[in-house]
Amino acid sequence: MRSAIVSRRGRTIGLALALLALASCGGGGGSSAPPTPPSKLFFVDAGNHAIVSSVNAAPTLGSTFPINRIVEGSNTGLGLPGGTPSTSTLPSIALDAANDRLYVSTQLNVVVFNGISTADGNVGFSRRFQAAGVNFLGLSLDTLNNLLYTVDPQGVVRIFTGASGLNNTVVPARTLTPDFGSATIVTTFGIAVDNTTNNLLYIGMALNGATSIFVYSNASGVNSPTPVAPDQNLHFAFGLTSFYLDAVHDRLYAAQFDGKILVFDSAHTLTTGTPVPNRTIDLMDGVGHFIFVDAGVRDKLYAVGNNILGNPMNHDLLFGNNASTADDAAQQAPVVLAVPFQDSSVALSAVAVSP
Repeated sequence: MRSAIVSRRGRTIGLALALLALASCGGGGGSSAPPTPPSKLFFVDAGNHAIVSSVNAAPTLGSTFPINRIVEGSNTGLGLPGGTPSTSTLPSIALDAANDRLYVSTQLNVVVFNGISTADGNVGFSRRFQAAGVNFLGLSLDTLNNLLYTVDPQGVVRIFTGASGLNNTVVPARTLTPDFGSATIVTTFGIAVDNTTNNLLYIGMALNGATSIFVYSNASGVNSPTPVAPDQNLHFAFGLTSFYLDAVHDRLYAAQFDGKILVFDSAHTLTTGTPVPNRTIDLMDGVGHFIFVDAGVRDKLYAVGNNILGNPMNHDLLFGNNASTADDAAQQAPVVLAVPFQDSSVALSAVAVSP
């Protein structure tokens, strides 16, 4: 299903983007005029080096989809539009919803915005950091322990302590170098940390001829600069593009190239081999380039659909209901709202949601 066409020139229905995140509600103020509500849903428009936000965190069919704020410009540290639009420009984000803080990867740097829910226009970043020889292709934030996990295209993981204060040039506290055995790495497609008692680290690996999710035990202490094999190697016959870990409910969502999302309950029990999903969600909209699940009361799946109108740089912003229970195989398909973006420079790259 499709809703209204989105124009990058206005703020009423949408913008060309790279899907991003939902921020906390915030609010307050005792002035005579009510304060402008903080944004809840964020996307990243990697093609235009912008962060876009909306107060509508749970759109429904037929509803409007207002764009309230757009962060872009020379002061943001996100770069300026130019060249061929690519999701690799801003490939990953991590949201600290409780502290209203957003981390945005530009690969060679991470740009941090405090007060992201009300940031608008050509605002300056709060902090920016880099590390010698590190490509921050994928980010995962452990706010409980104030740790930032990163993975580069070669699969090497770096763990940085004191994430909330990282600035300028930083040095990782720990490093994990995966051992691929006889396979060779093409690139990576995400990283996630289960900081519950399961204490697991998940890394998406695109290998020659296959895709896998490597799982390492002892995420909070893992440290091996020399290559080490994963504790579990989850193989997928059909290529994956992204994954999302709902650590609170121990549930893994893995997105395939064809738009199908495989759902695995009791994720910590998965063992080496080709896992059998408990459910399948079919977004029916091409590549699921990036997915995020709001596991709270909204119970909503957010995804980036690719290859819209025959243009690989036109992306859909997809919303699916009942993420925790939807099962297309059981004829219980989720209601999917797709907001198409018809701008040649749109390159959506990431998704995330907060309570």
